[in-house]
Amino acid sequence: MSVLDTTRPLLGVIKRSFPTLWWRARSLAALGELYTQKWRGRDGSYDDAFWDFHETGDWEGFAAVVMSHAAPRSIVDVGCGHGLTLAAFGRRDASMRLQGFEESAPAIARATARGLAIERIDLTSLTPGGAAAIAERVSSFDLAICLEVAEHLPPWHAGRLLTVLSGARTLVFSAAHPNQGGRFHVNEQPASYWIARLARRGLLLSVRDAGFRRDVERLDLPPWYARNIHLFERATG
Repeated sequence: MSVLDTTRPLLGVIKRSFPTLWWRARSLAALGELYTQKWRGRDGSYDDAFWDFHETGDWEGFAAVVMSHAAPRSIVDVGCGHGLTLAAFGRRDASMRLQGFEESAPAIARATARGLAIERIDLTSLTPGGAAAIAERVSSFDLAICLEVAEHLPPWHAGRLLTVLSGARTLVFSAAHPNQGGRFHVNEQPASYWIARLARRGLLLSVRDAGFRRDVERLDLPPWYARNIHLFERATG
């Protein structure tokens, strides 16, 4: 019997008995692993195997739900990954203006092969001015999307992502909840954390949020989307 086999029951007890401690410990371990990868100069954090795992879901249905609640004519996806979401919108309406921002080279290669316009950005290295400049570009789109990105950024870099998203008129946002689990999840937070921080940047939960979430829940998507996703709109007045 391996060491893992003998310790797994104990780890399960700790996780169930002390969920907050488990959440913090997992985040710290993921952070250490992430920076070890960077220190070694490896760009394998989000490799082809990672994107193969995420090559699933009813993104056509997701695009239909979003369009029924927001009716965008242009969409920017911040942290677009390998482009499944943007490509689904493009198939529904080829005249729609689509733009993706992403860091992972394997993901960019896959998204580009899907015929998408992708620009490489590293959110952790953006200057305040650089983040503000991208926010200005985001403001030219009807809708911004940011799905399961925030948890991959160390807490001290999350503000740069939020600055970029602050340019959105309408925003579809999801981020991993505590103890969701996932590769390099260094900043899992309850939805209330992100809702409050986006509100300080003028993005409030839409009056259509509850209906939007119900419609997403009916889709064949990985279960964390239904739990984490929200629809935001820029405050007026």
